[in-house]
Amino acid sequence: MDDYRRDVTIWYDAFNTKDPRLVDQILSEDWEDIPAAPGQPPGREGMKHLIVQLTTTFPDLKVTNEEILQEGNKVIVRSQLTGTQRGDFVGLATKNRAVNIMAIDIHEFRDGKIVRTWHTEDWLSGLHQLGAFEK
Repeated sequence: MDDYRRDVTIWYDAFNTKDPRLVDQILSEDWEDIPAAPGQPPGREGMKHLIVQLTTTFPDLKVTNEEILQEGNKVIVRSQLTGTQRGDFVGLATKNRAVNIMAIDIHEFRDGKIVRTWHTEDWLSGLHQLGAFEK
């Protein structure tokens, strides 16, 4: 059985280094993102789009992997996302506030590449931290 725990860290390195080209090493060309972000292009190019978008909005974005588990060809990662909003985010103007949220991703590997990712991030807490619900 392959050990994909080390390979999956390339995904997170792409955010931390602001280098979307890194995903070429780890994602299949027709990678599936579940759920995809609104307006996100399909496949690997969609991931590159997200990396640029998030690292532009949160220039100091950092993803810290807290736990990486593998079961067969699936790798589960629990991570912490931190950053300061410097641009519009989902229609929310910046107030230059910091965000600190948890994310959980399940990556499915086939032939050495990630073919599908299921993910959830605690954006409800994040939007509160960014002031989205203030009057």
